Amino acid sequence: MQSRTENKKKKRSFNSRHPKFRQVSYFMLGIGIIVALALPLPLFILPKKILYFLGRKIGLIFVYPSIREKIQKNLYYVYGKRMTEKRVTAIAKKIAANNIYFIIDCYYLWIFHFSFDINKAVVKTFGKNFPVNSLKNGKGVIGTTGHYGCFEIIPVYFLDMKLVDVGGVIARSFPSPFLTWLNRRARLTTGIPSFYDQVKDIFKALRSNGVIGFLPDLRAKRRLGVKSTFFGKPTLTLDVHIRLSSQLGSAIIPVFLNRHRAKPWEFSIIFYEQISVPKKADSEMIKQKVQEVNDALEYHIRRYPSGWFWFNNKWKLW
Repeated sequence: MQSRTENKKKKRSFNSRHPKFRQVSYFMLGIGIIVALALPLPLFILPKKILYFLGRKIGLIFVYPSIREKIQKNLYYVYGKRMTEKRVTAIAKKIAANNIYFIIDCYYLWIFHFSFDINKAVVKTFGKNFPVNSLKNGKGVIGTTGHYGCFEIIPVYFLDMKLVDVGGVIARSFPSPFLTWLNRRARLTTGIPSFYDQVKDIFKALRSNGVIGFLPDLRAKRRLGVKSTFFGKPTLTLDVHIRLSSQLGSAIIPVFLNRHRAKPWEFSIIFYEQISVPKKADSEMIKQKVQEVNDALEYHIRRYPSGWFWFNNKWKLW
C-alpha cells in the first residue's frame, strides 16, 4: 500500500505554472546577454588565466547555491548509497564553475570569433578516425553529445579542421523567441546553422556528407520520447537522430569535449565508435539504438562526471 507521501502529486515549479512569466524571464535573460555583449573588451584584454579564475569564483558564489540541491537529487537517485556528501559537493562545485566557463568559452567563440583558433582550443584528439572513416560512405554523420563541457565548439571543430564542408546542429527553441533568435545568430558567426523544424535542410546537409550535431541527453516530452534508461533509471529520450540515421544511412558518432583541469580554456575531443542503424528500422530497433546512444553517453559521463550538467530534470524528480 502506497503512503501518502508517494501518492502526493509533485509540486510544479513556479516557471512551469506561469508560462508567461517564464517567457518574460527568458526575454530578460536575452536582454542581459545583449548588455554583456556591449562591453566585451575588458574580457578580451584580460589574460585567460585570470578570466577563468574569476569565472570559477563567480560560479562558486552565485551558481553553486542555486544548483546544488538539484545535482544532489540526481546523484543520489543514480548512485544511491555509493554517492557520499563529500563527493556531491565536489561535483556540484565543479559543475558551477563549468557553467561560467561555458559562458566565457562562448565569448571567445562567438564574440571574439575573429581570433578564435580551434588548434589552440582543442589540443588533443582521441579516436579521430571514427568520424573520418564514417564520412567515407558519403552519407554524413550525426554527432551525438550531451550538455557537457563547451559542446558548442564541437561543430566548429568539424568545419575548421576541414573534415566537412557542411554542418549544423538540431536545436531546441527557448521559451523566449528573442533568446532563440539570439542563439541562432551567435552560432552563425562561426558558420553553424541551427535547425529547429527545418527537416529538409537537415536532409540536405547529411546528403551533402555533412555533420549534424544533436544533444539527446535531456528528458523528452511524452509525445516525442522513447522509453529508455539512463544510468539504469527510466527516462524518455528523443529518437530524432535514430530515425534520421535509419532513413539516410548516416552513421551516429558519440563525441565529447573534455575540459582540462589546469587550463580550462583548453580541451580534448573524444570520438567513440560509430553506432549504425539498419535501413527502415522498426520501433523495437529504434528503441534499441536509442538505448545504445544513451549507453555511450552514460559511459563517458561515468568516466568524467563533473563535465555533465547534472542539474537538468532528466529523471523528472522535481
